[in-house]
Amino acid sequence: METNELIVTVLATILTTVISYCGHLLAKNSQALTILRAIEPLAKDAVIAAQKLGVTEYLSGVAKKNHAVQVVAQALSDAGFTVKDEQIIANAVEKAYAQQRDLLKQYPQKGEEG
Repeated sequence: METNELIVTVLATILTTVISYCGHLLAKNSQALTILRAIEPLAKDAVIAAQKLGVTEYLSGVAKKNHAVQVVAQALSDAGFTVKDEQIIANAVEKAYAQQRDLLKQYPQKGEEG
């Protein structure tokens, strides 16, 4: 009987550890999914804001992209999220720009000369 009790105790301990680890992974994936869902609308708004900024002052395409990436990163940070790989944000900004290209044309950009 003692052997059976020992086996049950060991299996219960292993099962508890595995369930706890799986719960940790699910929570981590849930946060990642939340970040991915939040990035898309933030990127769209940041791209439009950067394009509107180019109406009043000259900004190169790279400067507008960098501005949009910083806006998205700051918004995520303010919401309590940390994105260690900034390339994820940059990709979302580029996608938002590509999807809104026609909309962005309505904002005439200031030229380099003024």
